[in-house]
Amino acid sequence: MVSNKAEIHSVILQHLEERMEQGRKDFQLAKESRDSDTKSSAGDKFETGREMMQREMDKISASLDMLKGQLAQMKRIDIHENPTRVGLGSFIETDAENYYLSVGIGKLSCSGTPFYAISADSPLGELLVGKQINEIIELRGRKITIKSIV
Repeated sequence: MVSNKAEIHSVILQHLEERMEQGRKDFQLAKESRDSDTKSSAGDKFETGREMMQREMDKISASLDMLKGQLAQMKRIDIHENPTRVGLGSFIETDAENYYLSVGIGKLSCSGTPFYAISADSPLGELLVGKQINEIIELRGRKITIKSIV
């Protein structure tokens, strides 16, 4: 078991911030590529290249907006709360895997313990919300027992 929820929370924040930084770098590279493309005698090729870079920039910008929203959601979580029921910010240890109900970013590790950062809106998250220790949920025919909630 992970020693405390603050560590888990920190791992997720660091992961999101690293993705934000990489996204900013990718956006800047795409912008520089778009702006440095020089007009040639093949005008259509020039316009197509610029349009492709603009689309890439739009895609990166949307990704950055999503990451900003996830960071904002993480900052709203009270890591000092010790719930008796699963809710946003709960670390859930089950007989299968460990989950942190926060933002959906997938599998991470903290102090050598693997866990999944999942959203309350995910199918599994929806099943877990409001549950207590020793309750059983069923997902795709698989029964999962909640062992602890931090």
